[in-house]
Amino acid sequence: MPSSPAATSSPAGLRILYAATLCNFTAFGIFYAAIQLYVKDELHADQGAVGLAVGAFSISALLVRPWVGRNIDVRGRRPFLIGALTLLALSSLGFLVAHSVAVVVLLRLMQGAAGGAFYTTAAATATDLAPSDRLAGAIARFSLFLYAGIAIGPSIAEVIIDRAGFTALWFVPATLAAIGIACVRMLPESGTSAIARRAELGASPRRLLHPAAIGPGLVLMTTGMGYASITGFSSLYARHIDLSSPGLLYAVFAVTVIGGRLVSGPLADRSDRTTISLIGILLAAMGLGTLAAVQEPTAAFVGVAAFGAGFALIFPALMAFTVDRVDDHERGEALGSFTAFMDMGTGGGALLIGRLADNFGFGAAYGTPAVLCAIGAVLLVRLGRRHREAGRRESVDLDGFPLPVE
Repeated sequence: MPSSPAATSSPAGLRILYAATLCNFTAFGIFYAAIQLYVKDELHADQGAVGLAVGAFSISALLVRPWVGRNIDVRGRRPFLIGALTLLALSSLGFLVAHSVAVVVLLRLMQGAAGGAFYTTAAATATDLAPSDRLAGAIARFSLFLYAGIAIGPSIAEVIIDRAGFTALWFVPATLAAIGIACVRMLPESGTSAIARRAELGASPRRLLHPAAIGPGLVLMTTGMGYASITGFSSLYARHIDLSSPGLLYAVFAVTVIGGRLVSGPLADRSDRTTISLIGILLAAMGLGTLAAVQEPTAAFVGVAAFGAGFALIFPALMAFTVDRVDDHERGEALGSFTAFMDMGTGGGALLIGRLADNFGFGAAYGTPAVLCAIGAVLLVRLGRRHREAGRRESVDLDGFPLPVE
């Protein structure tokens, strides 16, 4: 039976973690906008090079997540948070001497490792510090600061590039990473019970993915392609439907995700987690289906908003569901595996969507991830049924064996 690390819950610690998360993802938000412009305008490279520089991040993030997840349960959370932010700071300053696409790609691989390590560790820390009865709510608030950083980072990049240029810009994410390190140094080590339990049990089995993360991870992966279609192709889709400002689609997506996260966590704490996830994945499928079938501006806003609201419900509930299924000394490993599925969905999805859009148009590019979300809904129904049946069997077993009285 998974144990609860309720003894480590700390509202003050969560606030410090949220501040570090905001710094980290504001820095990454800066690079979201800056990388494309730097490779295209400063290095005079083509779109393929831009795609390589952008995509390198996901490759290294995917590779490090499971490894980081296993090791934060053994060595603790703080060293990996500090290490990730340090790597982010160094890679940001590395752009001062990045005068070729090859160097940019190398630095982006470093940033992917930093991003994968930070997110996996910060998510585990958030679940450590949260009260056990408000787990999904803490995850949702954690992701609010993540999305806030991603939302404001590109605007910061645009302003600084226009007024001071790229050389000045690279110091900003490095400074944000340094502030994040200062925040983390104020955090207590939240993984002490996990470390002690790992030491007691000895070496954990070598496995690529934690078994408890595979079911919810596969469901999450089916939404990853849809996420990639919204975040990576909305500008081209806006041009296709003659929408003058593609930024409006991104704004609608960000607002619905942030607004949805305000309510999704508490809902998942009060209700069945798989039920909340199911509502979300159905909303996501409807939104993508709308984008595929009705290719005009008003429908685009409706479709993007529906997907954003759905994704806001899915992620915190599925992550909390994963945490529910593991002991606290395996929490980091499980979350590392769970978040790796998102990388698989977005990374592979972006490549597939691009090919579909080129060869068959945006109907196929958005219709295919809609079908995948529907498949994810079927998987989720089966997963929820199995989870409830297992809970009933456990209840019967406990009823059949009287507990000792001290």
